[in-house]
Amino acid sequence: MSKKPTVPAHRLQLFPPRGARGRVLSLLLGLCASIGLFFLWPLPPVLVLDEEASSVRVLDRHGALLYDVRTQEGLQNPLTLSNVPSQFLNALIAIEDRGFYHHPGVSPRGILRALTQNISARRVVSGGSTLTQQLVRIRLQPKSRTLAYKVREALLALKLDAWFSKEDILESYVNEAYFGHRAYGLTAAARTYFGKSPQELSLAESALLAGLPQSPSAYDPFSSRERATNRQQRVLTAMEDAGIITAEERTHAEEEPLVLTADRIAIEAPHFVFWLQDIRPEAFVGAGEVMTTLDLSLQRATERIVERKLEELADANVTAAAVVVLDARTGDILSMVGSADYFDEEYDGAVNVAVSPRQPGSALKPFTYALALAKGDTLATTVADVETQFFTQEGNPYIPRNYDYGYHGLVRYREALANSYNVAAVKVLERVGVTPLLHFLQSVGITTLTESADHYGLALTLGDGEVTLLELAQAFAIFPREGKTLRARVLLSDPVLEGEEILDPKIAWLITDTLSDQTARLPEFGADSPLSFDFPVAAKTGTTRNSRDNWTIGYTADRIVGVWVGNADNSPMRGTSGVTGAGPIFHDVMLAVAGENGGAGFPRPAGITVRTICRISGKLPTKACPQTVEELFIDGTEPSEPDDLYRMIRIDSRNGLLAGESCPPAFVRERAYAIFPRDTAIWARENGWPTPPMEYSPHCREGAVRVGEWIAIVQPHAGDSFRLDPLIPDANETIRFQAQADESIREAQWFVDGVRVGNAKAPGFSFSWQPTLGSHTVRIQARNLEDSRVIEVVE
Repeated sequence: MSKKPTVPAHRLQLFPPRGARGRVLSLLLGLCASIGLFFLWPLPPVLVLDEEASSVRVLDRHGALLYDVRTQEGLQNPLTLSNVPSQFLNALIAIEDRGFYHHPGVSPRGILRALTQNISARRVVSGGSTLTQQLVRIRLQPKSRTLAYKVREALLALKLDAWFSKEDILESYVNEAYFGHRAYGLTAAARTYFGKSPQELSLAESALLAGLPQSPSAYDPFSSRERATNRQQRVLTAMEDAGIITAEERTHAEEEPLVLTADRIAIEAPHFVFWLQDIRPEAFVGAGEVMTTLDLSLQRATERIVERKLEELADANVTAAAVVVLDARTGDILSMVGSADYFDEEYDGAVNVAVSPRQPGSALKPFTYALALAKGDTLATTVADVETQFFTQEGNPYIPRNYDYGYHGLVRYREALANSYNVAAVKVLERVGVTPLLHFLQSVGITTLTESADHYGLALTLGDGEVTLLELAQAFAIFPREGKTLRARVLLSDPVLEGEEILDPKIAWLITDTLSDQTARLPEFGADSPLSFDFPVAAKTGTTRNSRDNWTIGYTADRIVGVWVGNADNSPMRGTSGVTGAGPIFHDVMLAVAGENGGAGFPRPAGITVRTICRISGKLPTKACPQTVEELFIDGTEPSEPDDLYRMIRIDSRNGLLAGESCPPAFVRERAYAIFPRDTAIWARENGWPTPPMEYSPHCREGAVRVGEWIAIVQPHAGDSFRLDPLIPDANETIRFQAQADESIREAQWFVDGVRVGNAKAPGFSFSWQPTLGSHTVRIQARNLEDSRVIEVVE
């Protein structure tokens, strides 16, 4: 058995001995080496305390200053520790980190205490972070505080404490901690809340400020004075417990009245700037300047318009307005007004309504009609704007009402959209489908409509869902952009996106032509409304039935303007609509955007044809049609059927009754009557449309089949078309037959397609027939007399 070779004592062992003891020693040496390397390795640049943070200037598109982020954050002229009031430092250490001067950057006792408190409360009530850890967090700006991040934070706090003095760490914290209301650092905080320099702060004021960094929003003295005061008192109590102040000093400080300054900072377009910081924080990292798309000159003009118009609307209980102006070609946000005054606490001025979801009312209707045109309808397609009962998904009745509480009969799509008729829009959506509309709205950039199509139902086209002003203005861009989507741009350094074509350019243009047709909207808006301009402007209003939201969205070929008015607290307005509330602001902003002479019009794309149509029916005019208009069609969709609404009826001029075939020509006059479809017939009668006589003239019986004997069908008329309603049970859907006959005829038989369906008696010979789909010949017969009509029943 050989012996292990011996190692001379004077020789250095380069490798650890084998065995368990060797492995332990190796682990310890490795750990010591790792710790040594960790503390020797340079700090991340973001944690180097002697590097002064640079200013980040937020500029408009022309280089004008909107906001100097770092200047407002108090970092341009940082305080030295000797200039920080000792009472503030004592208050800060007492409430945040009482062992600050004794721990190595991390407090095991604080972590254990926080863990115990959190377990006891079964929720996170304490973090146990030292001021050093908080400074690391301020510098790193983590998006989330995972376990891995917390370990890293603790290690970096240990390293920071080892590299820098306690005074350096405390000085950096005082200059960089966030106190709320965009105030970073004690200098900005003292100025923001008290209008003072830090050296002028009292004990009471110092205690209030020292309590803010833990949760600036929760303890905000501007919005929650009570919570802020309670926090201040906890700070003072902590100072007393630590022996820093006496009970008498604490009582005196608690009784001192706190006089806050006005909640204002030096900033242009605050809603836009703060929103930009929220959505694009990465743009401010390491940047000396941030060049935005905003036009400060236009922004100021827009703000003045909002302020002036809201004064005019004060009697209508309108206290808030929001405006967005977009470049239709690039998506640049040229102006964003989130409220009349960002700093107006009484009316929640800090709420940015430009990016807050609200109900849009009728402002969504153009998208419904665009889909209808995409499915083959035209602007000449008609729809019955009459009282109609629909049923919701749950089977509940739903009866939409027009804004004017009236009905308008048979209307063409151009009229219905231009005048924003609600009932017509719901019927068009019923044809199109709620799901396609919902998907269409999502595809044009509306992200807030997240519920199912069943949730919104047919009321979606009337605004029964919430959208933001910015996204709605962005969505309207598909019309001036020839069917292409638009993505809003906030920084000039961002790329201009081409957009996706999701709508036929010709359909987009037809919607624009309708929304800019001042003649078509005359019935509802009049000749001199805020939507009227001396240059081409397309516009759509929106009004919620609860009077909480008024909208006007419109555009030229180059600019899109969106306006909302209402109240941030959601209280209702009085006597306003989209055209009278948001409309005047829209009008003046559009003038400011486009100038008095406006811009270019909307060039007509190829493939659009003009046709003369009968005004009511939308079909080709006949000699019976008294009024014609010109309408625009996509090639291939022009009407081919002659008008069948107006019919020439032979009248006996001696008494105004129907002239039979035997009537002497000298007394026969042909007169045009509008014979409305069944769904608008009652409306026509109630609105004074003349109806043809029901009886034949007794002077015209000579020459009949048998002297003194005649019979004639009064209803239905020849060519009538009836549509079955899927919501009404088949057994309850009937078509009423009526006839007139000579007094000698007392009984007759009704036939449909040659099959007798029933008997009828004088004087009306009434009969109700349960219809079936298809073309049918309706005939009445008495003795050897008869009369017949051909009708159509469709789905």
